[in-house]
This record gives sequence, structure tokens and C-alpha cells, in this order.
Amino acid sequence: MDQPDKITETEEQLVLLKAELEDIKLKFIESDKLAFIGRLTAGIMHEIKNPLNFINNFTKQSQNLNAEISEILDGLSDKLDEDTLADLNDARSMLAGNLSRILENGERAQRIVFSMLAQMRDKQETVFELTDVNNLLDEFAKLAYQGVRGNDKEFNLTFKTDYDLTLVPINLGLQEISRVIINLVNNACYALNEKKKTHKESFSPEIFLATKKLDDFVEIRIRDNGSGIPQTVIDKLFTPFFSTKPKGQGTGLGLSLSHDIITNIHKGKIEISSKENEYTEFKILIPTNLS
Repeated sequence: MDQPDKITETEEQLVLLKAELEDIKLKFIESDKLAFIGRLTAGIMHEIKNPLNFINNFTKQSQNLNAEISEILDGLSDKLDEDTLADLNDARSMLAGNLSRILENGERAQRIVFSMLAQMRDKQETVFELTDVNNLLDEFAKLAYQGVRGNDKEFNLTFKTDYDLTLVPINLGLQEISRVIINLVNNACYALNEKKKTHKESFSPEIFLATKKLDDFVEIRIRDNGSGIPQTVIDKLFTPFFSTKPKGQGTGLGLSLSHDIITNIHKGKIEISSKENEYTEFKILIPTNLS
């Protein structure tokens, strides 16, 4: 090889190295942003935790007071006219229903806050705990969607569900599995948004969530009707730092970490099926005998 050819080859290598360094720089910038957002979110979650406790505790107290009022009214029923008694019964029934809904949603918000705070802590090992898989999938899928909506108010989708109501709580790493759900739904939202850009009004974005009890496993499925993934890309999806998103919009670690959480920590399986421009589905199998 003569000198000009060596110079040309060296220049090409320098261009490639420069591109790699720029890519690494963008990943570090993204990591720094995520770390800052994490610290900010942790502070917000701590601030939210106290008023949520206040809401839930006083709602329970109000339920007890409503029960006491109901007992008093029952004792006075023979002294009140029929219309007044009917109005009071309607009011206390409505109050009981409203308090029940407030507590239900307050406790749901509290579970999400506690879960997010737990994910922000540095832990040496996974803590397995009995978990309702249906609730976990539903809450964190919708939490991920609302996170996407926070950055793009124009983005909308429809959730369709098929939860196996016979499922009993199983032992799993709550924080780790919720992280997988958030990551998969975030990716689904990205694919749906990309398809929406080209199909405009003719496209209705959907995410399908399903659970099913198998012999020794619980199956979780997350499917979107987005842009789909070519087989050549599917083969690389679980590779660390591989990403189909534009530079600066993803670290390429989400699916790699999700794969590790499912296969190594939970001894389960995660599978992908997809058809370009039609759908992508992730199927997760988690053993029911984890301890």
C-alpha cells in the first residue's frame, strides 16, 4: 500500500473515531440529563408523599364519621318524614361512594410514588414480594403513557386489555418489573408516534395489555399497532447501546436492561414478534415459583 492510500485509510479511521466519540458524548449527556431528572423527580415524589398520606388518612377518618352518621340516622328514622329520610340516605350513600373512590385513587397514587422512590434508591439485590401482576401492568403502563403525554399533549392512544382475573399475587421484583413495563410502553409510544406522522388521521394508535396464567408461569403481553420492527433489527434489540432512535433520544440500554431483569433476575423469558407497519409484541414469561 503506497503512502496516499495509507493517508486516506487513516483519515477514514479518524472520521469513524470522531463519529464514535460524538456518539459517546451524546450518551453521556443523555445520562447526565437522566440523572438530573431522577434527582428532581425524587424530590418531587418526597414532597407528594406527605399530602397523599394526609388525603388517605383523612379519607379513612371521614369514612368512619360517615358510618357513625349513618348509625345516628338509622336511630332517628322513625322521627323523620319519608322524603327527608330518602334525601339523607341518598346523600350518605353518595358520600360513601365518593370517599371510597378518593381512597382508591389516593392509595393507587401512593403505591406509584413509593414504587418510584424505591427505584431511585441504590440497591444491591432484588427484593421479591407478592405482587398483583394485573394491577402492576395496568398502573405502570398508564404511568408511562402519561409521561409521554407530558412531553407531547397531542399524542393520544387507546388501551385495550385482557387481564386474567384468576391470577393470584406472585413473588417478583416489583421495582424491576415495573421498570421493564415502563420501558416497553415508552418504546411502543415512540413507534405509535412515528407511524402517526405518516398515516395522519387514518391511524388510531393502540396498546394491548394482557396477562395469562400458564402452568408454571405468568404471561405478560404488551402489543402496539405501530411501525413494527424489521427482523434484522429484532436480532440486535437486546444488545447494549443499540438503539433505533435518533442520536440523543435514547441510550440504547432500556431493552438490554429489561432482558437482564427478565432472564437473569427472574429466570424468565422475553420474546419479540413484529411485522413492519403492523405491530410489535413483547411477551414476557415469569416463573410463579420465585422466592
